[in-house]
Amino acid sequence: MKKTKGLLILLLGLIIISCSSEDNNENNSNESRIDVTINGTEYTFNTFTFEKHFEDPNDSYYYVTARIDNESDLVFDFGVELGYTGDWENGEIVDEFNLYTNFIESGNYDCAYFGVDIPYPQINVSVNNEQEFKATFSFENNFDVSCNSGNENAPFGNRVTYTNGTINLKL
Repeated sequence: MKKTKGLLILLLGLIIISCSSEDNNENNSNESRIDVTINGTEYTFNTFTFEKHFEDPNDSYYYVTARIDNESDLVFDFGVELGYTGDWENGEIVDEFNLYTNFIESGNYDCAYFGVDIPYPQINVSVNNEQEFKATFSFENNFDVSCNSGNENAPFGNRVTYTNGTINLKL
């Protein structure tokens, strides 16, 4: 009888530990992040804001702002039309994929690498709904850099090239 109680307590303990471990793994795998190589250097963006484009509750267009550790040194912003998947050429899923250095707010930054209305043939969206957005990307921006203090101080030169990019957002 003592062995049975001991085995039962051990079994329950293992089940509790197993469930707790699974919960922790799920939380870690569900965090939003953008991983990308920019001009040969790897970056992970892990702090996000999501803002609806219009006040209409039925609107499905969001602005995404991504930062590294909530800092303003390097900031992505882009628009997302929810509900569409596939390559960009099948619809305007991602809009204005911009990169800023020392970004405070719109119009207040050191340098901007604008990606306005680029046909992004290298963005492929696999999941796009009200809960999450997943995509891979690789392309070069189409506008030269614009710096407030002159383009000679641009940290990435005149253009940026994005490779090995993955977007995993929990909305």
